[in-house]
Amino acid sequence: MLSTVLLLLGGCDREGGIYIAAPNPDYPFIQDLGEFRVIPIDEQEANVVDNGKAFMSWGDDLRAEDESGRKGIHYGGIGAPEDPSYFGGATFTFLGTGGEVCLVVDPETVFWNQALAGDVTTSEYLYVDSVTDDADLDLDGGLSAYYNGSPGLEMGEFEIIYTDDGGVDHGLPASECIQLGSQKTSAHAGRSALEYCTIDTDGRLGVEFTAVLDTFLLPLDDGVIHYAVAAFEGSCGTLTAAPRGMDECVLSREGGGALDIPEDMTTEEYCKDADNPWNDVCLEEAFCSKTKDLNQYCVDHFTDDDAPCTDNGVHPPPDDETVDPGTEL
Repeated sequence: MLSTVLLLLGGCDREGGIYIAAPNPDYPFIQDLGEFRVIPIDEQEANVVDNGKAFMSWGDDLRAEDESGRKGIHYGGIGAPEDPSYFGGATFTFLGTGGEVCLVVDPETVFWNQALAGDVTTSEYLYVDSVTDDADLDLDGGLSAYYNGSPGLEMGEFEIIYTDDGGVDHGLPASECIQLGSQKTSAHAGRSALEYCTIDTDGRLGVEFTAVLDTFLLPLDDGVIHYAVAAFEGSCGTLTAAPRGMDECVLSREGGGALDIPEDMTTEEYCKDADNPWNDVCLEEAFCSKTKDLNQYCVDHFTDDDAPCTDNGVHPPPDDETVDPGTEL
Protein backbone atom coordinates (compact mmCIF):
# COMPACT_ATOMS: atom_id res chain seq x y z
CA MET A 1 0.00 0.00 0.00
CA LEU A 2 2.80 2.43 0.88
CA SER A 3 4.54 1.86 -2.45
CA THR A 4 1.29 2.60 -4.27
CA VAL A 5 0.88 5.92 -2.41
CA LEU A 6 4.46 6.94 -3.18
CA LEU A 7 3.94 6.09 -6.83
CA LEU A 8 0.85 8.31 -7.00
CA LEU A 9 2.67 11.16 -5.28
CA GLY A 10 5.51 10.93 -7.76
CA GLY A 11 3.05 11.23 -10.65
CA CYS A 12 1.93 14.68 -9.42
CA ASP A 13 5.44 16.14 -9.19
CA ARG A 14 5.01 19.17 -11.46
CA GLU A 15 4.71 22.92 -10.93
CA GLY A 16 2.60 23.95 -13.92
CA GLY A 17 4.73 27.01 -14.61
CA ILE A 18 4.52 26.41 -18.37
CA TYR A 19 0.87 27.48 -18.20
CA ILE A 20 1.68 30.94 -16.77
CA ALA A 21 2.63 33.78 -19.10
CA ALA A 22 5.97 35.43 -18.38
CA PRO A 23 6.14 39.21 -17.75
CA ASN A 24 7.40 41.46 -20.52
CA PRO A 25 9.15 44.65 -19.33
CA ASP A 26 8.00 46.53 -22.43
CA TYR A 27 4.31 45.96 -21.65
CA PRO A 28 3.04 46.78 -18.13
CA PHE A 29 0.22 44.56 -16.88
CA ILE A 30 -1.86 47.53 -15.70
CA GLN A 31 -2.17 50.61 -17.90
CA ASP A 32 -4.05 53.90 -18.00
CA LEU A 33 -4.54 54.87 -21.66
CA GLY A 34 -5.84 58.36 -20.96
CA GLU A 35 -8.80 60.03 -22.65
CA PHE A 36 -10.18 58.84 -26.00
CA ARG A 37 -12.17 60.88 -28.47
CA VAL A 38 -15.47 59.41 -29.65
CA ILE A 39 -15.00 58.90 -33.41
CA PRO A 40 -17.89 60.67 -35.19
CA ILE A 41 -20.02 59.01 -37.85
CA ASP A 42 -18.70 61.15 -40.70
CA GLU A 43 -15.14 60.12 -39.87
CA GLN A 44 -16.21 56.48 -39.79
CA GLU A 45 -17.84 56.81 -43.21
CA ALA A 46 -14.72 58.42 -44.67
CA ASN A 47 -12.72 55.30 -43.82
CA VAL A 48 -15.04 52.70 -45.34
CA VAL A 49 -13.20 51.28 -48.38
CA ASP A 50 -13.44 48.52 -50.97
CA ASN A 51 -16.86 49.66 -52.23
CA GLY A 52 -18.28 49.75 -48.73
CA LYS A 53 -17.11 46.26 -47.80
CA ALA A 54 -14.33 47.06 -45.35
CA PHE A 55 -13.27 49.58 -42.74
CA MET A 56 -9.64 50.76 -42.66
CA SER A 57 -9.23 50.89 -38.90
CA TRP A 58 -5.45 51.28 -39.00
CA GLY A 59 -5.50 54.54 -40.96
CA ASP A 60 -3.37 57.40 -39.66
CA ASP A 61 -6.34 59.77 -39.36
CA LEU A 62 -8.40 57.43 -37.20
CA ARG A 63 -5.45 56.62 -34.95
CA ALA A 64 -4.35 60.23 -34.66
CA GLU A 65 -4.88 62.29 -31.52
CA ASP A 66 -7.04 65.40 -31.69
CA GLU A 67 -6.02 68.91 -30.64
CA SER A 68 -6.69 67.97 -27.00
CA GLY A 69 -4.40 64.94 -27.16
CA ARG A 70 -7.26 62.43 -27.08
CA LYS A 71 -6.59 59.09 -28.82
CA GLY A 72 -8.64 57.70 -31.68
CA ILE A 73 -8.42 53.97 -32.43
CA HIS A 74 -5.68 52.70 -30.15
CA TYR A 75 -3.39 49.75 -30.88
CA GLY A 76 -1.47 48.46 -27.89
CA GLY A 77 -0.38 45.53 -25.77
CA ILE A 78 -0.83 44.45 -22.15
CA GLY A 79 1.70 42.22 -20.42
CA ALA A 80 1.64 39.71 -17.58
CA PRO A 81 2.17 40.55 -13.88
CA GLU A 82 5.12 39.27 -11.88
CA ASP A 83 2.60 37.71 -9.50
CA PRO A 84 -0.04 35.76 -11.50
CA SER A 85 -2.59 36.33 -8.71
CA TYR A 86 -2.85 40.02 -9.67
CA PHE A 87 -5.55 41.20 -12.06
CA GLY A 88 -4.30 43.15 -15.07
CA GLY A 89 -5.79 45.27 -17.80
CA ALA A 90 -6.20 48.80 -19.08
CA THR A 91 -8.60 51.71 -18.69
CA PHE A 92 -9.45 54.82 -20.67
CA THR A 93 -12.00 57.61 -20.37
CA PHE A 94 -14.31 59.34 -22.84
CA LEU A 95 -16.91 62.08 -22.58
CA GLY A 96 -20.60 61.50 -23.11
CA THR A 97 -21.90 62.77 -26.45
CA GLY A 98 -25.54 63.03 -25.40
CA GLY A 99 -26.28 60.00 -27.58
CA GLU A 100 -25.17 56.40 -27.99
CA VAL A 101 -21.49 55.40 -27.93
CA CYS A 102 -20.19 52.03 -29.10
CA LEU A 103 -17.14 50.60 -27.32
CA VAL A 104 -15.20 47.98 -29.28
CA VAL A 105 -12.10 45.93 -28.41
CA ASP A 106 -10.47 43.21 -30.50
CA PRO A 107 -7.74 41.18 -28.75
CA GLU A 108 -4.90 39.40 -30.56
CA THR A 109 -5.06 37.57 -33.89
CA VAL A 110 -6.90 34.32 -33.34
CA PHE A 111 -9.84 33.50 -35.54
CA TRP A 112 -10.75 29.90 -35.08
CA ASN A 113 -11.01 27.02 -32.67
CA GLN A 114 -11.16 23.54 -34.16
CA ALA A 115 -13.27 22.25 -31.25
CA LEU A 116 -16.10 24.63 -32.12
CA ALA A 117 -16.99 23.22 -35.52
CA GLY A 118 -15.25 19.94 -36.12
CA ASP A 119 -18.02 18.64 -38.42
CA VAL A 120 -18.03 21.62 -40.78
CA THR A 121 -15.93 20.70 -43.80
CA THR A 122 -15.88 24.08 -45.53
CA SER A 123 -14.90 26.50 -42.78
CA GLU A 124 -11.79 27.85 -41.13
CA TYR A 125 -12.58 25.79 -38.04
CA LEU A 126 -11.09 22.76 -39.74
CA TYR A 127 -7.61 23.97 -38.95
CA VAL A 128 -5.70 23.25 -35.80
CA ASP A 129 -5.54 26.23 -33.47
CA SER A 130 -2.20 27.13 -31.90
CA VAL A 131 -3.20 27.64 -28.27
CA THR A 132 0.03 29.43 -27.33
CA ASP A 133 -1.10 32.69 -28.97
CA ASP A 134 -4.60 32.76 -27.52
CA ALA A 135 -5.64 35.89 -25.66
CA ASP A 136 -8.79 37.45 -24.24
CA LEU A 137 -9.88 40.84 -22.91
CA ASP A 138 -13.21 41.42 -21.17
CA LEU A 139 -14.84 44.79 -21.88
CA ASP A 140 -16.69 46.87 -19.30
CA GLY A 141 -17.75 50.50 -18.97
CA GLY A 142 -19.77 53.02 -17.00
CA LEU A 143 -19.67 56.37 -15.28
CA SER A 144 -16.19 57.22 -13.96
CA ALA A 145 -17.78 58.28 -10.67
CA TYR A 146 -18.82 54.68 -10.03
CA TYR A 147 -15.50 53.02 -10.96
CA ASN A 148 -13.74 51.75 -7.83
CA GLY A 149 -10.39 50.93 -9.41
CA SER A 150 -7.32 53.17 -9.57
CA PRO A 151 -6.40 53.73 -13.25
CA GLY A 152 -2.84 52.63 -13.92
CA LEU A 153 -2.48 51.13 -10.43
CA GLU A 154 -5.30 48.71 -9.67
CA MET A 155 -8.16 47.23 -11.67
CA GLY A 156 -11.70 47.60 -10.35
CA GLU A 157 -15.36 47.48 -11.32
CA PHE A 158 -18.41 49.71 -11.43
CA GLU A 159 -20.29 49.70 -8.16
CA ILE A 160 -22.54 51.91 -6.06
CA ILE A 161 -22.35 51.40 -2.30
CA TYR A 162 -25.74 51.52 -0.57
CA THR A 163 -25.94 51.57 3.24
CA ASP A 164 -29.19 50.25 4.68
CA ASP A 165 -30.90 51.41 7.90
CA GLY A 166 -28.91 48.84 9.86
CA GLY A 167 -25.60 50.31 8.73
CA VAL A 168 -24.79 47.40 6.40
CA ASP A 169 -23.15 48.29 3.08
CA HIS A 170 -24.43 46.72 -0.11
CA GLY A 171 -22.68 46.85 -3.47
CA LEU A 172 -24.99 47.63 -6.40
CA PRO A 173 -23.61 46.97 -9.91
CA ALA A 174 -23.32 50.16 -11.97
CA SER A 175 -21.85 48.81 -15.22
CA GLU A 176 -23.50 50.15 -18.39
CA CYS A 177 -21.64 47.87 -20.80
CA ILE A 178 -24.15 45.08 -21.38
CA GLN A 179 -23.10 42.34 -23.80
CA LEU A 180 -25.71 39.78 -24.81
CA GLY A 181 -24.71 36.16 -25.27
CA SER A 182 -26.48 33.47 -27.29
CA GLN A 183 -29.07 33.05 -24.52
CA LYS A 184 -29.82 36.79 -24.48
CA THR A 185 -28.16 37.14 -21.11
CA SER A 186 -25.17 39.27 -20.16
CA ALA A 187 -22.06 37.45 -21.32
CA HIS A 188 -18.57 38.05 -22.69
CA ALA A 189 -17.68 37.00 -26.22
CA GLY A 190 -14.98 34.49 -25.31
CA ARG A 191 -11.43 33.73 -26.28
CA SER A 192 -9.87 36.29 -28.61
CA ALA A 193 -13.25 37.36 -29.97
CA LEU A 194 -14.36 40.92 -30.61
CA GLU A 195 -16.19 42.45 -27.63
CA TYR A 196 -18.49 45.46 -27.89
CA CYS A 197 -21.32 47.23 -26.12
CA THR A 198 -23.45 50.34 -26.56
CA ILE A 199 -23.59 52.93 -23.78
CA ASP A 200 -26.40 55.50 -23.90
CA THR A 201 -25.11 58.90 -22.73
CA ASP A 202 -28.44 60.68 -23.19
CA GLY A 203 -28.66 63.58 -20.73
CA ARG A 204 -24.97 63.21 -19.87
CA LEU A 205 -23.26 65.33 -22.49
CA GLY A 206 -19.69 66.04 -21.41
CA VAL A 207 -19.90 63.67 -18.43
CA GLU A 208 -16.86 61.39 -18.04
CA PHE A 209 -17.16 57.65 -18.59
CA THR A 210 -14.54 54.95 -18.04
CA ALA A 211 -13.99 51.92 -20.24
CA VAL A 212 -12.23 48.87 -18.79
CA LEU A 213 -10.27 46.11 -20.53
CA ASP A 214 -9.83 43.27 -18.06
CA THR A 215 -7.12 40.75 -18.90
CA PHE A 216 -8.80 37.34 -18.90
CA LEU A 217 -6.32 35.20 -20.85
CA LEU A 218 -2.71 35.93 -21.77
CA PRO A 219 -0.88 34.23 -24.66
CA LEU A 220 1.95 31.94 -23.60
CA ASP A 221 4.16 32.58 -26.63
CA ASP A 222 5.16 36.14 -25.68
CA GLY A 223 3.12 37.04 -22.58
CA VAL A 224 1.58 40.05 -24.32
CA ILE A 225 -2.05 40.49 -25.34
CA HIS A 226 -2.11 42.77 -28.37
CA TYR A 227 -5.36 44.54 -29.16
CA ALA A 228 -7.18 47.40 -30.87
CA VAL A 229 -9.82 49.46 -29.07
CA ALA A 230 -11.97 52.50 -29.81
CA ALA A 231 -15.11 54.44 -28.93
CA PHE A 232 -17.45 55.20 -31.85
CA GLU A 233 -20.41 57.53 -32.15
CA GLY A 234 -23.67 55.60 -32.55
CA SER A 235 -24.89 52.20 -31.47
CA CYS A 236 -22.91 49.04 -32.16
CA GLY A 237 -25.91 47.66 -34.07
CA THR A 238 -25.59 50.34 -36.75
CA LEU A 239 -21.88 51.07 -36.57
CA THR A 240 -20.67 52.53 -39.87
CA ALA A 241 -17.28 50.95 -39.27
CA ALA A 242 -18.79 47.47 -39.52
CA PRO A 243 -20.25 47.14 -43.04
CA ARG A 244 -19.85 43.35 -42.82
CA GLY A 245 -21.16 43.07 -39.29
CA MET A 246 -19.52 43.11 -35.88
CA ASP A 247 -16.80 40.52 -36.16
CA GLU A 248 -13.02 40.08 -36.06
CA CYS A 249 -12.65 42.21 -39.18
CA VAL A 250 -13.91 45.53 -37.75
CA LEU A 251 -10.64 46.46 -36.00
CA SER A 252 -8.00 44.76 -38.10
CA ARG A 253 -4.21 44.42 -37.87
CA GLU A 254 -4.35 44.17 -34.08
CA GLY A 255 -1.81 41.33 -33.97
CA GLY A 256 1.64 42.13 -32.63
CA GLY A 257 3.70 43.69 -35.41
CA ALA A 258 0.94 43.66 -38.04
CA LEU A 259 0.97 47.45 -38.34
CA ASP A 260 4.68 47.35 -39.22
CA ILE A 261 4.33 44.93 -42.14
CA PRO A 262 5.29 46.78 -45.39
CA GLU A 263 2.40 47.58 -47.72
CA ASP A 264 3.95 45.58 -50.57
CA MET A 265 3.64 42.48 -48.36
CA THR A 266 -0.08 43.02 -47.74
CA THR A 267 -1.44 43.25 -51.29
CA GLU A 268 -3.89 40.69 -52.65
CA GLU A 269 -1.30 39.51 -55.18
CA TYR A 270 1.32 38.98 -52.47
CA CYS A 271 -1.03 37.15 -50.13
CA LYS A 272 -2.33 34.78 -52.81
CA ASP A 273 1.16 33.81 -53.97
CA ALA A 274 1.91 30.49 -52.29
CA ASP A 275 5.64 31.15 -52.60
CA ASN A 276 5.46 34.18 -50.31
CA PRO A 277 5.74 33.71 -46.53
CA TRP A 278 2.47 34.22 -44.65
CA ASN A 279 2.01 37.11 -42.27
CA ASP A 280 -0.71 38.31 -39.88
CA VAL A 281 -2.16 40.77 -42.39
CA CYS A 282 -2.49 38.15 -45.14
CA LEU A 283 -3.99 35.69 -42.68
CA GLU A 284 -6.58 38.24 -41.62
CA GLU A 285 -7.36 39.27 -45.18
CA ALA A 286 -7.96 35.62 -46.07
CA PHE A 287 -10.30 35.21 -43.13
CA CYS A 288 -12.17 38.45 -43.80
CA SER A 289 -12.68 37.75 -47.50
CA LYS A 290 -15.93 35.90 -46.69
CA THR A 291 -15.22 33.55 -49.59
CA LYS A 292 -13.46 30.84 -47.59
CA ASP A 293 -10.09 31.99 -48.90
CA LEU A 294 -8.63 30.93 -45.56
CA ASN A 295 -8.98 27.31 -46.59
CA GLN A 296 -6.88 27.79 -49.71
CA TYR A 297 -4.46 30.09 -47.91
CA CYS A 298 -3.75 27.44 -45.31
CA VAL A 299 -3.41 24.72 -47.94
CA ASP A 300 -0.83 26.86 -49.74
CA HIS A 301 1.14 27.64 -46.60
CA PHE A 302 0.72 24.71 -44.22
CA THR A 303 4.18 23.34 -44.98
CA ASP A 304 5.75 26.53 -43.63
CA ASP A 305 7.17 25.85 -40.16
CA ASP A 306 5.80 29.19 -38.97
CA ALA A 307 2.29 28.73 -40.36
CA PRO A 308 -0.55 29.24 -37.86
CA CYS A 309 -2.83 26.61 -39.38
CA THR A 310 -2.45 22.98 -40.40
CA ASP A 311 -4.46 21.08 -42.99
CA ASN A 312 -6.44 18.36 -41.23
CA GLY A 313 -6.61 16.09 -44.26
CA VAL A 314 -9.95 17.23 -45.66
CA HIS A 315 -8.22 19.24 -48.37
CA PRO A 316 -5.65 17.36 -50.47
CA PRO A 317 -2.15 18.65 -49.73
CA PRO A 318 -0.15 20.04 -52.65
CA ASP A 319 2.52 17.96 -54.38
CA ASP A 320 1.06 14.73 -52.97
CA GLU A 321 2.56 15.37 -49.55
CA THR A 322 0.96 13.59 -46.62
CA VAL A 323 -0.45 15.37 -43.58
CA ASP A 324 -0.95 14.19 -40.04
CA PRO A 325 -4.42 15.57 -39.10
CA GLY A 326 -3.40 15.95 -35.47
CA THR A 327 -0.14 17.77 -36.08
CA GLU A 328 0.17 21.38 -34.97
CA LEU A 329 2.85 23.41 -36.65
